Amino acid sequence: MHPFAAATQVLHSSSAHHGESGQAAKGFRFAGWELHTRSRKLRSCDGQEVGLTKTEYALLLILLKHPRKIMSRDSIMDMTQAEDKTYDRAIDVQILRLRRKIESRKGAPVLLKTKRSAGYFLDTEVQPLD
Repeated sequence: MHPFAAATQVLHSSSAHHGESGQAAKGFRFAGWELHTRSRKLRSCDGQEVGLTKTEYALLLILLKHPRKIMSRDSIMDMTQAEDKTYDRAIDVQILRLRRKIESRKGAPVLLKTKRSAGYFLDTEVQPLD
């Protein structure tokens, strides 16, 4: 089973980020980007739509729900319900692909950072879209 096979359905059903009003947010805004959870569309600062695979979407959603919190491979796998631990390095590959899409400077991540021997985190403020 692919490590993120169950992730898409689980994250889609739990993708609602609840604000103070109790209403589910329609998405997230971060560093000029917008992720719309209902349509699964990511828009850049200049309004361009950036395509995401199901896995990239699942990872970005996890990071947006936990901004500035270091997420270990194990915690990411738990949240995506990945069952096979042999795929933990696949997360590294997916993080790299996601970085290529959202980072403006190659080789110097500003948003999606790595904490050596600990995991990954999104280093920016995140706001729900209403």
